[in-house]
Amino acid sequence: MKREAQMITVPARAIDVGYANTKFTCERKRVQGQNIIRAGLFPSITGQLQPGASFLHAPGTLGADGCITDVDGVQHFAGLGVTMHLRGIQPRHVMADYCTSPSYLALVHGALHYMLEDEGNPKEMEIEHLTVGLPLNNFDTYRARLIDVVRGRHAIFSPDPNVGLRHVTVMDASVIVQPLGSLYYYGLVNSDFDTSGWNLVIDVGGGTIDFLVAFDKAPNYVRSGAHPESMLACSTAVAKAINPNLQSQFGVVQAIDTAIRDGSESVLIAGEEFEMANYKGVITEVLRRGYEAMLNTVGALEDFQNILICGGGGAVFYDFLCEHYPALRRRLRNGADSTFSNVRGFHVVSEFMREQTTAAR
Repeated sequence: MKREAQMITVPARAIDVGYANTKFTCERKRVQGQNIIRAGLFPSITGQLQPGASFLHAPGTLGADGCITDVDGVQHFAGLGVTMHLRGIQPRHVMADYCTSPSYLALVHGALHYMLEDEGNPKEMEIEHLTVGLPLNNFDTYRARLIDVVRGRHAIFSPDPNVGLRHVTVMDASVIVQPLGSLYYYGLVNSDFDTSGWNLVIDVGGGTIDFLVAFDKAPNYVRSGAHPESMLACSTAVAKAINPNLQSQFGVVQAIDTAIRDGSESVLIAGEEFEMANYKGVITEVLRRGYEAMLNTVGALEDFQNILICGGGGAVFYDFLCEHYPALRRRLRNGADSTFSNVRGFHVVSEFMREQTTAAR
């Protein structure tokens, strides 16, 4: 890493903008003898700031924890403090062109903001190679456009006047299908994981269930795809079952989502406890639709030596498969850190691509 007074250069970073959370990587760190790729996350939702309402993001408040992106005169806030900038009714949609939206750019800037914070907030940072991901259902359509979105110089504005405006320049970028990151990373950290033969990676994210078929680590895109219902659909379905008026309320849907992922016995809504067991059938139906959609594309599962479950909802889908399709159990693998496996795999890709570029010079 190169450092000057107000300028640093870092070799590799990664961002995974999901429909539920945006994940990002920072510098590697030695922890208990292991070289760990450090990672963080924040909610994948943005708030529009109202003109003249600077008190909403005053320094030291939760509403200041993030960054501001101006797109065509509209200020978008992204970061851990975004809940302070949201209205009570905040519908969530899974859009195919999500990566072209102002919100997506704001989320990318949010990730760059936290990378800058991790480095002590230099005024300028260069990233030699950045890797980002897309779902399988829109990878071909938006891959080239997304490279244009992330590559180049970005203005990252912090509402904290002691930090203010900084810039990040992405020198080069790669886009890969999201589940591939997990396959790379899982194979790297699990020495007993034999990737030879056919492998199936099921990435259970916020908005989509992606399924990637690979021979060793080479993707077979003919048998791969994505289903546009996942954890967000599960939590929205539960909210609708409780009260249809709740399904557009971000805080309620988020609380249900947390209860589903954590396996909580109940969720507190409007001062009333709702037993999650009463909504297991609703959740199962959403997951079953995803599983059946996967089979329609993947085909028979008998030729897979490994079925790797990853993503923020990986543990939920793993339990679903074990309960309803127990014959798969001996081939199922669920990483202990499946939430960050994709973005850490992206980081490994960035390191490799940066080394290749350096060697070519």
